[in-house]
Amino acid sequence: MLLTFIGAIVLAIGCVGVVSLAFRAMGRKAPKGVLPLTAGVAMIAFIAYIENSWYSRIVADLPETHVVVATGEPFSNFIQPWTLIFPRINRFMLVDTATVRVNQADPTLRLAEVILVQRYARTIVTRQVIDCENARRADMTDDIALDDAGRPQIDDWQDIPADGDLLGTVCNAPVTGTDTNGDTSSS
Repeated sequence: MLLTFIGAIVLAIGCVGVVSLAFRAMGRKAPKGVLPLTAGVAMIAFIAYIENSWYSRIVADLPETHVVVATGEPFSNFIQPWTLIFPRINRFMLVDTATVRVNQADPTLRLAEVILVQRYARTIVTRQVIDCENARRADMTDDIALDDAGRPQIDDWQDIPADGDLLGTVCNAPVTGTDTNGDTSSS
């Protein structure tokens, strides 16, 4: 946020300098209020661009193995009127397909890293067990016990849409290893 503010100020100073030089080149003095207006418009335009392009810039820099599976509701408010015309994405969820593992005891269960990204918040990486057959998911925490065959004993499954991107991405991802003990390392 601080770098955005500094960038906006630097851009405003640069735009004011260009407008001032343009008026001097014409042999005129800049009308009263034009230079502050130029600075204000430059700062608002810069901040609007930085805020609205955040999602697309982040997604463009992701590795090929990271697949966006969901986005938050587009954000808009009257304090930032440009968002009423061009709503922005402030959060999204992605899967690292390189981490997908299949459970040896139950091949319909997959373990994958699901990453939650939000603007101005810490990125959260979770391990999720995805049940491809029953379209449900659960957090794979250290508290989850495994039965003798290596299947996780999970009581609180959460349904996910069968046609959703999370289920399709994880269940159709190339499997890089097997998971028999809840560990995400390759075997």
